[in-house]
Amino acid sequence: MSPALLTASGPLARSMSSERRQNVADFRLTMDGQDFTDRVRPRLVSLRLSEKRGGEADDLDLVLDDSDGKLVIPRKGVRIHLVLGWRCGADVNIGMVDKGSFTVDEASWDSAPDTITIRARSADLTGGYRVRRERSHRATTLGAIVAQVAAAHGYTPHVDAALASVPVDVLVQDQRSDMAMIRTLGRQHDAVATVKNGRLILQRIGAGSTSSGRELPTATILRSDVDRATWRTVDRDAYTKVEARWHDQDGATRKTVAADVAGRTGGSDDKKVRRLKKTYHTEADARAAAQAEAGRVARRGAELTLDLGFGRPDLYPEQRVKVAGFKAAIDAAAWIIAKADHALDGRGGLTTSLGLETA
Repeated sequence: MSPALLTASGPLARSMSSERRQNVADFRLTMDGQDFTDRVRPRLVSLRLSEKRGGEADDLDLVLDDSDGKLVIPRKGVRIHLVLGWRCGADVNIGMVDKGSFTVDEASWDSAPDTITIRARSADLTGGYRVRRERSHRATTLGAIVAQVAAAHGYTPHVDAALASVPVDVLVQDQRSDMAMIRTLGRQHDAVATVKNGRLILQRIGAGSTSSGRELPTATILRSDVDRATWRTVDRDAYTKVEARWHDQDGATRKTVAADVAGRTGGSDDKKVRRLKKTYHTEADARAAAQAEAGRVARRGAELTLDLGFGRPDLYPEQRVKVAGFKAAIDAAAWIIAKADHALDGRGGLTTSLGLETA
């Protein structure tokens, strides 16, 4: 082949160059394993993906044009797989990002204009996972409990290495579902506790890794990337320590353990100590509760919301972020993504809104 045939020139070259400079977002959708992208593309009014860190499931909302009345409303339980990213552009990271699988939870039809709205959630919750049970776990570990529950419901367990070996003397389920029990363990140990993409996850908040254990790189966001930013802080010295009580059965007395709030000082001032109301059965339970609450208090020191003009589907909850070009106090802080919302319109525009906490 002649080298001349490999290079466009004239109006064609200018057209191709202009198209590459445009920022055009793209997506791929499969439903129950069948590619529906080409059918959805001309009908797409909006696509919104909300990714959360805690026990709540991620949400995917699709609004499709049904002005010709030919769309079929999908049944509940249909599985949707989403890939999202940028097809081309000079101001964006070109490439597609796998955003995982979702199960249709609700569908609706509206007139004037005729549209179909599909709402799907990431959590693949089997019926048994939500059934109340009466049983106890004794002389075990957090990792073993998660593995047992995952095996019972067909999930793959993923437990943070720092949590897997934490001992559990006694855990009585007492008419709680496995789902409620796992979420309670998450709160007690300041951890993400959820089901995503077939994985039962118990992972420390702030671990900086995905549900599969892959470490997430620290992202950098400049002020020039942001259309709007809002920062707020509370009294940084509101609490410097968290205390929890436990009942010592041998001595028939109540004892107290404490955990310091990272990055805060305040001495022994009682007004700056947060005391948990619950009395725990063991010293280990009390210490875990105090440490978990201390982590939550530290992250509530400041919040930052960022609306990015060009979407970043490569950003995930739990990812650490460095910002630059804002106020000195904002730039100096270490941030972690608590929530990420990605919105795609039918004209190829993609935006991202982030909710960040101090890491």
